[in-house]
Order: sequence, then structure tokens, then C-alpha cells
Amino acid sequence: MIDFNYTLLIQFINFLILLILLNIFLFKPVLKILNKREDAIGSNFEKAKRLKEDVEKLQKQYEEKVLELKRPIIQEKDSTITEAHNTSMRIIEKAREELSEELSRIKRQIQEDQKKVFESLKMEVDRLSSEAAEKILKRSI
Repeated sequence: MIDFNYTLLIQFINFLILLILLNIFLFKPVLKILNKREDAIGSNFEKAKRLKEDVEKLQKQYEEKVLELKRPIIQEKDSTITEAHNTSMRIIEKAREELSEELSRIKRQIQEDQKKVFESLKMEVDRLSSEAAEKILKRSI
């Protein structure tokens, strides 16, 4: 059986003294350091969040400035491309007109040559038919 005597009371007092000393020298300083650390981490998170927002704002401003600076270059490039396209279309149209005129000239030349050949063949046919008739008839026509 358990005997309750004054040693149990001494052990209880020792335990209370130990708890008081641990509270003073261990728990309070550790909790104080943990609270400071938590506050520091929280403030660092807030600082990081503000910095991230600032970076996003600056990045947006940078992109707007870049776009603003690129806009005249893009417009100039577009106008140059449009001008080059128009010039090339004029050159192609001029080449088509020249080819059309050349084709018409060649067709006329072919028709003239065809008429000359036709006339020369007609004269040749007349001459050959006269010769054939002379040879068949054996007399001069």
C-alpha cells in the first residue's frame, strides 16, 4: 500500500519549484523568441508581398513603355511594307501592260507574215499550176 508522508509533499514542492524555474528560464524566453521570430517572418512576408506588387506595377509600366516605344517602329514597318507592296504591284502591272503590248505586236507581226506567206504561196501555187498545166497540155498557156 502507498504510504502518504511528508516526502510526497516535498516531491510535490520540488515539482512546483521545477515548473516555476522552467517557466522563468525556459518557457518564457523560448516563447518570446518564437513570438519575435513569428513577427519577423510575418513582416518579411508582408514586405515580400509589397515588393511583389511593386515589381508587378513596374513590369506593367515597363511593358507599356516598350509598347509605346515600339509603336512608331511598327507603324513605320507597316507603312514600308505597304509601300513596297504598292510599288511591286505597280511594277507587275507595268510589266503586264508591256507584255500585253508585246503580245499584240507579235500577233500583228505573225498576221502580216501570214499574209505575206499566203500571198507568196498563192503566187507559187499559180506558177506551179501554170507549169503543171503546160506540162500536161504540152503547150504554153
